[in-house]
Amino acid sequence: MKLKSSDTPKPTENNEQLLQRFTKRTAQLTARAAELQEAFDEYNRIQKDLARLEGSVQAVEYIAYGKMPGDGNHDKFKDHKPH
Repeated sequence: MKLKSSDTPKPTENNEQLLQRFTKRTAQLTARAAELQEAFDEYNRIQKDLARLEGSVQAVEYIAYGKMPGDGNHDKFKDHKPH
């Protein structure tokens, strides 16, 4: 079986070349992570607010309509009619 020129393996990088490549890529990723940090922090704040609001909605639905939360923790309980 004859190998094509595109099938020949590339020469292995030496240690210095690898270190340079990895250092460059680390710097790129670190800079990108810094760019995204503010958006990531905002996303986490929003997720926390959404969870809090979901709990508030469930509490009001329970008080107003007797509806139990459908979160898997209350499946054995039946809805009730509020007084």
